[in-house]
Amino acid sequence: MQLVLMQGAHPDTTMIRRGWGWLLLASLTVSTVGDEISLIALIFRTADDDAPFAVPMLLVAQLLPGLLAAPFIGRLIDARDAAKLLLLASIAEALVLVWIAHYPDLVSTLLGAGALSILFAISGAATFALIPVIAAGLGMALSRANSILELVRGAGMLIGPVAGGVLVAWVGTRNALLIDAASFLLLTIVLLGSRLRRPAIAAEGAGTATLLADYLPILRNRRIGVMTGSLGLEVFASAIADVAFVFLVTVTLGQGPLAFGLVTACWALGMIAGAIGAGVRPMTRPGPIAFAAATAIGATMLAIGVAGWADVAGIVLIGAIFIIGGLANSVHNVAVRTMLQKEAPLEQHGKVAALYGAITSTAVILGYVAGGLFTPNDAVDAYLLGGTLGITAGAVGWRLYRNLAR
Repeated sequence: MQLVLMQGAHPDTTMIRRGWGWLLLASLTVSTVGDEISLIALIFRTADDDAPFAVPMLLVAQLLPGLLAAPFIGRLIDARDAAKLLLLASIAEALVLVWIAHYPDLVSTLLGAGALSILFAISGAATFALIPVIAAGLGMALSRANSILELVRGAGMLIGPVAGGVLVAWVGTRNALLIDAASFLLLTIVLLGSRLRRPAIAAEGAGTATLLADYLPILRNRRIGVMTGSLGLEVFASAIADVAFVFLVTVTLGQGPLAFGLVTACWALGMIAGAIGAGVRPMTRPGPIAFAAATAIGATMLAIGVAGWADVAGIVLIGAIFIIGGLANSVHNVAVRTMLQKEAPLEQHGKVAALYGAITSTAVILGYVAGGLFTPNDAVDAYLLGGTLGITAGAVGWRLYRNLAR
């Protein structure tokens, strides 16, 4: 797939071979499933360690290093060929996973998770910057390319945990991690064969200024500011509910692991449906769609909270609401990415991706902390709070965004 974007050129001028483009998307799906497998494997391995707070330390190691490195990663993506950076990150991810697989002690696991956190931040920002190039090369609307990426994530969420649990039980954590490493090697091979390129298109003088000065054009864009602010509040609200979810099922509803897995699968199925629906027609105005979807996500959390408060919640009802919530979540993700990619100039896509990732990770960490205050007996209150905040993120965000458009 020849995806060469010359400096200053618009991606619509790019020519590619379609077969390689679809093969690249397929390999991203395999790699995403592999990520879910490695997550399950690392959690099981860490949970067996006798050290106190081992699992929380793992979760922090998987988020914090990438968050701290995000501003520098965004600058790097815009200053170098994003496709080559994705290639190098994929090779490094495979090597780190092989290392973790062969050194199962807690220190090695945490160091490896921290390294993966940074590498995932690089590959995520690079993928964000490459999506417009891939969309143009395949002759599809930007929103459809983003919907395919969201479909990949949904498939990973649905297949990965099941495959991870089976593989850990069948071949052990070491071999499960090696399988994920193999998925990155597959992605590396496809990237090499595709000859995907996105040479640096940064404006003259970029990279010589301070880090803050490099990001000022994005920070001064009020439409991006409103969108990312709404995104942060929405993710924070969802993270509060995520922490409470297991206790909602096991304590509030008195159900077991099977019910937990089935309801989780309902969210993933909703995400897949939402990704398919979001790609049917091009999103000419992704902003309003993003805020409407954010409001819908909040409404589903609030509905669960109200049902629990009224003592009418059940697994079937929660599962049905989760399908709607997953659908809205997927549409929201597609719309937000499409809006940011359209709003920001090409030379700023790496930094926008870094901002997107940093805000999301920060909101998740803060949401996990806040959600912990409601466990284990107040899961219903967590959903009431999360739903209220989610609706606020969508409704207030839309009001501010609409005023800026006038």
